[in-house]
Amino acid sequence: MTMKNVFATSALILACGLSAGSSFAAYSAPQTRLNTQATSSYFAPSAPSVLSRAEVKAEFDQAQKAGNVPAMGESVNVRETAAPSTLTREAVRAEFLQAQKAGTLPAMGDRG
Repeated sequence: MTMKNVFATSALILACGLSAGSSFAAYSAPQTRLNTQATSSYFAPSAPSVLSRAEVKAEFDQAQKAGNVPAMGESVNVRETAAPSTLTREAVRAEFLQAQKAGTLPAMGDRG
């Protein structure tokens, strides 16, 4: 390699290195947090309790003695009981088809 090629190659590598360094530089504008106590519902104050700690403990002890508290590790599945339907299957199907023809069905993701 000639001296001219070595100098040109070194200058090219140096220029690439210097320009790459600026592309990795941090954004200089001040960064603000998106979730602060003022903007996040996570930090929202809860409603004040109407029961004292002693009253809550007494209520828990009473429920535990009555057997209304699940054992440690048991899961509690609380579901709302659905009201029994008053319509027949054919009536529901006819209502669905009528809504489908009229175009009044909710969007696919909005169906409950």
